[in-house]
Amino acid sequence: MAAGRGFPLCRKEVLCPWHEVFCPPLVWDRHPHTLPCWSLLTVSSHQSSGTCKTKFPCLLGAQPPAMCSWPKTTDCLTQEGPDAEENSPITSLADQGVTVAPASLQSPSNVNQSKDLIRCLPPHLSMYILGLLDQKSLDACAAVSRCWAFLAKEVKREHACQSVIQKKILYLQGLCPRGAVSNYAETVNVTIPQLNKEGDVIRVKCHKGGSKTEEEHNLQAAYHDLKTDTIQLEERNVFCGSYNIRVLMDQSDKSRIIHYNGGNLVAIGSADRKVRLLDMSGMKEMPPLLSGHAGSIQALFLHEKKGLVLSASVDLSIRCWNIYSGACVKTFNGHWATVTCLDFHDEQFVSGARDGMVKVWSLESGKCLKTLKHDSTVWVVKMHGRRVVSGCDRGLVKVWCADTGTLIKTLEGHQGPVKCLSFDQWHLVTGSTDGYVLGWSMLGNMKRCLTAFCHPKEVLSLEFLCLRVVSGCADGKIRIFNYLTGTCLKVLTVNSGGGPVSFFCAAGNRLVTTAGWVSRICVSALGFRTAQKQTAP
Repeated sequence: MAAGRGFPLCRKEVLCPWHEVFCPPLVWDRHPHTLPCWSLLTVSSHQSSGTCKTKFPCLLGAQPPAMCSWPKTTDCLTQEGPDAEENSPITSLADQGVTVAPASLQSPSNVNQSKDLIRCLPPHLSMYILGLLDQKSLDACAAVSRCWAFLAKEVKREHACQSVIQKKILYLQGLCPRGAVSNYAETVNVTIPQLNKEGDVIRVKCHKGGSKTEEEHNLQAAYHDLKTDTIQLEERNVFCGSYNIRVLMDQSDKSRIIHYNGGNLVAIGSADRKVRLLDMSGMKEMPPLLSGHAGSIQALFLHEKKGLVLSASVDLSIRCWNIYSGACVKTFNGHWATVTCLDFHDEQFVSGARDGMVKVWSLESGKCLKTLKHDSTVWVVKMHGRRVVSGCDRGLVKVWCADTGTLIKTLEGHQGPVKCLSFDQWHLVTGSTDGYVLGWSMLGNMKRCLTAFCHPKEVLSLEFLCLRVVSGCADGKIRIFNYLTGTCLKVLTVNSGGGPVSFFCAAGNRLVTTAGWVSRICVSALGFRTAQKQTAP
């Protein structure tokens, strides 16, 4: 029995989790009269100089481990004499801003001074120990002292921050999209910047407003110091309904590329230097087989209504084929490095290559009309109306005038190569290997980034439809974002194996994708309505 206490002693060698030095057996004196889920244990270490005692918290009912590590001297834990209070670790912690324990919880001066080991430890280690407790135990710890209450509060704050981060990670991984009304369609007011006669934005003084709508908190924030107008645009929750997946081709081919532009045919190119046409209704290859390139196919553009397909190859040439006869109608030469991308508009098309050049071609004459230059490989180029937009390996996006070849503006913001983009008359979205889709204004010389959509991995394909951003990511998922609010509305799992969505084409209610480590071609048929008037999701 312990002298003057009346409690049984449990003599065992124990492993103290706070120290690393082995010492002789320690004596544990259990005090069951303390907090409901904690007890203070008095540890007595018998040394040649005498007996030293300290107290430290331990879970009720917990059995001490079989080994014990303890410092060779326990002066750091207890000190006796008139200078003990000045030199104690508790005093030094108090000087550093840590709240000391109330005097009512300290032992009388005529007995050996007992120390609170949690207070003696560095704050980050004390917080780590308290962080192992459940919420109920942590609340009980907060009642021990002001110091423990402060540590418990900090632990709870850290748990809250970790929870927010975890939710954000799950959101980025597409495990918890915000949800959307699948048949939502509405005409909405969209803010755009006003321009002067020179095409520059008009700056105004910032004004602090009252409550703002969700759209104003996101897109409008980019216009806070600019004079703006409002236009009406249609927004729809495209590809947010139920869907099914049909696998059209599952042979392994890492170099396979596709293009789909509506209709019933999909153009397929690969390293075998041939272009094939796949019938989606019959899920089989259709004649003719287009052969003539001297190198692997790198880019395709199928225009089923015009009965032609454009193909680009590492042989530096671009060929135009008749999809019915299989004949090569024209060959376009001008690039001196591999052609990487193509796009078609009216009777013209554009091409980008590893030589850093973007070329505008006339489909009828076969001549190069304009040559636009980058300083690095051009990975993506698109043409709409009189505008050409291209993205390069340095992360730059350039907007050109197709008629004159004039560079309108250069957009900087990506930290990796720009692999995909899409735009309309008002807005532009660009995707990069840095994991971001950035939103821009197509108007005038405005170069400010308006909004950003974060992804867990590289963004490899992109479409901008009805104020919705549809992105294909290297994590095997396709995400639909609301461009105005930044909300993720839907996540489509194209490949359960987690392979990248290397490319997709959107037309009508179909998404044709190449996804997975074996580059399977999948068709996702998603239905959505276009004439419903509902409240915003």
